[in-house]
Amino acid sequence: MPEAPELISGAALKAATVKFLSETKDKVQQEQKGSLSTFDSWFTRVIKFLIPLDTSQPWEDAVREYALRSPAQGQSLQWDLHRLRLFLDRWQQGRFVAFSEREQSAVHYLPRYGTEFGIDVMLTWQGAPALMHWRGTPLLKTAFDFAIYPALIAELRPRTVFEIGSGLGGSAVWFADHFALCGIEGRVHSVDLVKPELQHPNVSFHQGDCSAPESLFDPVLLRSEPHPWLVVEDAHHNVAAVIERMHEFLLPGDYLFIEDSEVKRPDIRAFLGAHPGNYLVDTRYTDFFGRNATCAGDSIFVRTNAGHSGTPAADTI
Repeated sequence: MPEAPELISGAALKAATVKFLSETKDKVQQEQKGSLSTFDSWFTRVIKFLIPLDTSQPWEDAVREYALRSPAQGQSLQWDLHRLRLFLDRWQQGRFVAFSEREQSAVHYLPRYGTEFGIDVMLTWQGAPALMHWRGTPLLKTAFDFAIYPALIAELRPRTVFEIGSGLGGSAVWFADHFALCGIEGRVHSVDLVKPELQHPNVSFHQGDCSAPESLFDPVLLRSEPHPWLVVEDAHHNVAAVIERMHEFLLPGDYLFIEDSEVKRPDIRAFLGAHPGNYLVDTRYTDFFGRNATCAGDSIFVRTNAGHSGTPAADTI
């Protein structure tokens, strides 16, 4: 793997800060009607402290000198500056980023998950000591994904969800209910070795085995269900072959959401290596609550136009 680039610094850091600050002011006034989020408040507070420092120096040097003069407050400012650099470094990369670029930049974060959160958060993000429920059925989603999926559905407005790994069926019903909340006429198809007993008018449960990916969904169904699609891989078995099967039917603008991706990275690398340029990480969702604050670390993908020769597709978001 190529050596990871250094975090943004010096004049580039100051320029990115000015640009982001301008966008933040517009967002706060236009979208938030003047109300600051916790992040907005932190960002503006840090910038107001950094700007008066020695303008002839990079902030990194000025903060180090300040820390020597005021150790207690300087230590806090050093933490703030590090967080600022992390955020602006990934922000300036843009929304849609190659998986390889994400992996290179992971050196700046926790080594296992490429996130800024500690393992204590990950141990409890599905709930502790109990799971969250939907319509009385346990839902194996993280607190972050509980918000990310609805936001993605509201923006993408998928006509079809293909879920690989039904579990108890709660998530399929949850997806269908969010279709209704968004006024989307769509359907959820969910498959597992054992079909759940739940019923919902807009959910079809299927029986299939990931050991034989072609058995998961009828090819006629895959050719006929309307796009855009949201494909959710949550079966943890034969992953590379399963997503390869779904790739045959995905169109540009469709989304592929690979859950619990940390243990699936070798499969993801193999799959993407076979389809260079066909998928980009949508960092709007992977990083909405902080870098990879999702079970789908670096694996909320949008299908691009690269190499596509099939049916003309919906516009990419």
